[in-house]
Amino acid sequence: MTKVQKALIVKPQNRPDWDMGDVLAVARALGKKLFKTDKNVRVVWACESPYGHVVIVEGCIQPSGCKMEETENE
Repeated sequence: MTKVQKALIVKPQNRPDWDMGDVLAVARALGKKLFKTDKNVRVVWACESPYGHVVIVEGCIQPSGCKMEETENE
């Protein structure tokens, strides 16, 4: 299984109802585009910074997809 992590910067919109759930949803959607998959993308880490939210997403680059379960030897 080939898992890859990518770091993204998600700039929040200037709206009063924008929250961390929106940031995570945008990060997952961008991760799906980056990994060219329609499978779920896992958010590993998120942190607020002066530039926006830095979010690390993890996905799989295998054409057949990959299982997101952790195994003992990984």
